[in-house]
Amino acid sequence: MTSSCPSPSSAFSRVIILSIAALIASCTAPIAENPAPLPVRPGKIQMLTMTTARALHSATLLHDGRVLICGGTVNANVGGVLETAEIYDPASGTFSPVGAMAQARQGHTATLLPDGTVLIAGGSKNIGFRSELASAEIYDPVAATFRETGPMTTPREGHSATLLRDGRVLIAGGSANGVTTLASAETYDYRSGRFISIAPMSVPRETHSATLLKNGTVLIAGGGRGGMPGGYIAYTTAEVFDPARNLFAPLTSHMTTDRVAPAAALLDDGRVLIAGGKSGKIRSPFGGASLFYFTPQETAEVFDPETRSFVAVGAMSKAHYLGVATKLNNGMVLITGGWTANGGLVGGVRAADLFDPTRNDFSGGGDSHIGRLNQTATLLPNEDVMVAGGIDRDGNVTATVEFYASKSGEWVYSDSTGRP
Repeated sequence: MTSSCPSPSSAFSRVIILSIAALIASCTAPIAENPAPLPVRPGKIQMLTMTTARALHSATLLHDGRVLICGGTVNANVGGVLETAEIYDPASGTFSPVGAMAQARQGHTATLLPDGTVLIAGGSKNIGFRSELASAEIYDPVAATFRETGPMTTPREGHSATLLRDGRVLIAGGSANGVTTLASAETYDYRSGRFISIAPMSVPRETHSATLLKNGTVLIAGGGRGGMPGGYIAYTTAEVFDPARNLFAPLTSHMTTDRVAPAAALLDDGRVLIAGGKSGKIRSPFGGASLFYFTPQETAEVFDPETRSFVAVGAMSKAHYLGVATKLNNGMVLITGGWTANGGLVGGVRAADLFDPTRNDFSGGGDSHIGRLNQTATLLPNEDVMVAGGIDRDGNVTATVEFYASKSGEWVYSDSTGRP
């Protein structure tokens, strides 16, 4: 699965984790050393689980159909960042530990490389100022081991990682210290194992979307910028990276609204769906401009590479800020998870939305069994979408896993093989 946008874990999402850390008193997780899935029973139905609870982790579909799950945080508190990794095998329907990364990390990116290995880059080693990482490592699925590579030219979290057609990985933006935002970019060449600095983006960005277009260029859209005197700025701007020249060029057209941490996916017709996120607007219930906060968005739009413009499409049924977009084999796009407030806690969204590019509109994707924020969503070879971990509706980090069966449009506790 091509890594075409930042992981749902990001520098800005880490701010959310900081805000809820004091509210999460504890999180009971399965024992990580147990190689078998540990069942939990929401209601009376058994649900598959990972070997440990994780949020802000990564999930990568390997060439052999298995899924590599790495890192994350077990409790959204200081000291909860994980170095462990595990593999989901759809043939057996089980999760098994697969050693440990060289560095505990959350908010990293994971990119499947042409040779079948996985580049794991950046993120943070803890919750707190200046915990961002420049380190990177490679997972070898044949040897089932991690080895160090790189490092990047600067620490990054909230960056994007995009596999280019020539096999390089474009790394762009993010934050180096949890406050200021980077305009810098670099590429990774898996043949040499080196990161090389390239010309920067037109503006500093973090938690933006990055999508490989059919012509081989990369659309960078939205995101935001921290460390500014006026606070956090959200962007309507976008730019395109040309790998032949190693240069970014700003687009003259803007998105229909500013978006921080939107979900994005390349459609079969070459357009790009950009959905949800948060908009930075000054609003006040008293009629003035005294309250500054971010507003989760139900709105969505598409980028047309022929006209190089953005066009609004139908709205989603639910606001998905920090949601995850998964392109299905039938051409539709599933949007899952995101941020919601549940009383005094920040938790995850249950509602899913399904975008139909022939109608330019969304239909209900049903409700997942568990609300999720900072989860992963992976399209499996059998066309099911495996949604794993994250922060549930009550603010707890969960190990639970469930599946969206794209052929039937149902949320199920086991994949279409009937396992577990």
